[in-house]
Amino acid sequence: MNVLNIGRYRVLYRLGGGGSAEVYAAEDTLLHRKVALKLLRFADADERQSRHFEREARSASLLNHPNVVTVFDVGHDGDVQYIATELVDGETLRQRMNRGPMTIMEAIDVASAVARALAAAHEAWLVHRDIKPENIAIRKDHVVKVLDFGVSALSGDGGDFDATDPIRRPGAVVGTLHYLSPEQVRGELIIDDRSDIYSLGVVTYEMLAGRVPFSGTNVLDVLAQIVEREPAPLPAFVPEPLRDVVMSSLRKNMYERPQTASDIVAMLDQLRIDLLIRERSRIA
Repeated sequence: MNVLNIGRYRVLYRLGGGGSAEVYAAEDTLLHRKVALKLLRFADADERQSRHFEREARSASLLNHPNVVTVFDVGHDGDVQYIATELVDGETLRQRMNRGPMTIMEAIDVASAVARALAAAHEAWLVHRDIKPENIAIRKDHVVKVLDFGVSALSGDGGDFDATDPIRRPGAVVGTLHYLSPEQVRGELIIDDRSDIYSLGVVTYEMLAGRVPFSGTNVLDVLAQIVEREPAPLPAFVPEPLRDVVMSSLRKNMYERPQTASDIVAMLDQLRIDLLIRERSRIA
């Protein structure tokens, strides 16, 4: 394997990564397009990590949706396993939030796009389980893409348990600390679509408030807050209907949340229309 070439891909520059996996911008020399190339070196990975890598490719390839990153190719080259996906020309939501406050309409547009991606995933019986700003990308043309289905699972108890795999065994806590749903924290056996809805609620809260709903001095403190405490109210400038959508998504009891991502899409779309009508009336 040439250092600068993986299969038919010519590596251009590093985009990020960590652990045993790295992501590079690359050129597909056959189709003459740029891609994001995620690499896993067998020498640096164990069998579990290799299975996760393959699962990420399979899960994302099940979905054909404009708000889900497209998987082009999966393969091996020597001791390297790779996934080639579309290269998102833009920034992550984390990078966007780090640049400064987001407008109400901007937050609605991102949340709505992520909800549409989740609706497609849930229809395919996939729960993402790690919705967070780092896994949401915004292209320069403002199209939003959901990334990284590496820890996704079948919805509910659909036989996706694996006692030998730490992220597949019953009761496994999978995800990123501040975006975990209460049922993830409690290690409940059934994690379904409503867990992703909670995580999207956390992300939307953060876009509007500039902070996550729960933070603390240590991991245990944050976990306890997620399970036991109610989030502080959103800022007064957030329209009441939007506050209602976000706060209902953050209910401790999954049965009290919006029950589908499509419900979130419908509520946000109506809110966008109402805000546009209000703004036009104000100007007139």
